[in-house]
Amino acid sequence: MLVLVWPALAVDVIAVVGGIVFAATRGLSAYRLGRSVGGELTAGVDQVARDADEMATKLDALAQGTERLNAALARLHLSRARLNVLVEAIGQVRAALARFTGVIPSKG
Repeated sequence: MLVLVWPALAVDVIAVVGGIVFAATRGLSAYRLGRSVGGELTAGVDQVARDADEMATKLDALAQGTERLNAALARLHLSRARLNVLVEAIGQVRAALARFTGVIPSKG
């Protein structure tokens, strides 16, 4: 009976040691994978932060451009109003001249 106990104990010891070795290699592999993924994740987060900063800078520039555009449009509307007044005045002068030249006899 004692003859069967020693081989069974040896199989148990081998199984336990094998399990520990298997778990250790898998754990080490997972640790290495976690470190590499963590590094990539950190690099990715840094890239996103840099992109967000660039985007904020561009949005500020766009906002300033929009303000300049609105100011230019306001000046354009004012200039157009002045132009319309001047065109109307020129039209009135031409109409008055046409009435005046219509009364003067022509040579010919």
